[in-house]
Amino acid sequence: MAQPIGINLNSILIVSADVIAGKEEEFNKWYDEHHIPVYSGKMPLLKSVKRFYSKKSTPQFIAIYEYASFSDLKNSMASKESELAGKDADEQVGILVKSFAYNMYSQIYPIQ
Repeated sequence: MAQPIGINLNSILIVSADVIAGKEEEFNKWYDEHHIPVYSGKMPLLKSVKRFYSKKSTPQFIAIYEYASFSDLKNSMASKESELAGKDADEQVGILVKSFAYNMYSQIYPIQ
């Protein structure tokens, strides 16, 4: 029998960024050298952070934050570290990015 969605399965937070044209290099430097090490990479219960780029998609940049469970993800998102990471990101709106979007997902396949 399948487990209910979100119960003890990997979960991810996907952050997408709509970067201002011509600011891509500065955005990558900020995200990789400042935002992850100082803020988002310190969120509790976080297993990993990976960033991706697509030349043909909009937004062009996404970051995937992986958690062991949806409960871990929800607890991390409710943390002070998450609040600080959000504020740090919000400070870049209008400077490096047009906008950020945050979405949470639970693994549904395969069920282990």
